[in-house]
Amino acid sequence: MLRLELLKAIMGPFLLRENLPVDSYLKRLRNQIVQLITGSTELGLKRFEPLDIPQLVIGEGKGPVNVAQNFKDVKLHGLTGSKVLAAKSITPELRLEAHYTMKGRVLLLPIVGDGPCNVTLVNTKINHTLYGEPFEKKGKTYWNYKDYTVTLRPEKVIFKFDNLFDGDEKLGAEINKVLNDNWDEVFTDVRDGYEKSFGLIFHGLANRVFTRVALKDIFLE
Repeated sequence: MLRLELLKAIMGPFLLRENLPVDSYLKRLRNQIVQLITGSTELGLKRFEPLDIPQLVIGEGKGPVNVAQNFKDVKLHGLTGSKVLAAKSITPELRLEAHYTMKGRVLLLPIVGDGPCNVTLVNTKINHTLYGEPFEKKGKTYWNYKDYTVTLRPEKVIFKFDNLFDGDEKLGAEINKVLNDNWDEVFTDVRDGYEKSFGLIFHGLANRVFTRVALKDIFLE
């Protein structure tokens, strides 16, 4: 997790030159996020809530989760509800709705399915680590992020996979119960995959904003 002093360093001389305290920066950054709910033609975003992601692949873990999770037509809900705290955000409900396919084993139990799903992360602390550099364009300063990594620490994860075992409702209900009763062990094993995927998503979003909107314009009242 980045300290406030490090956040100042990351933003370079801009905050100092404009005499802007970090709290002010965070507040205005949060306002920018909220304003993107319905999208932005300038930034090429159809909408931010939910955020549309064509495809997402979470690789199998090294422990009890021996199955890759393939998601398509993903709708990611909850990003605009995040509270920004320095280089950390807290999101009350981060909900991934998608069409999934998977075949493998979880907690030694076979699992196979193809259909709609819902994976909800509750009260998730997201630590952001960003590496970037400023650049000048037409007399204004912009920011280009070279790397963006995150860590996800939810208080709880709720899994709901429909149409497991070709629609066998009894087996499907039992597997979903096992996943949710053991959510911590299950999610921890594949957390690295979720973190890498979310890092790529946030990296792309950050550069869409900061390479197109001048830093000074972000801080306008």
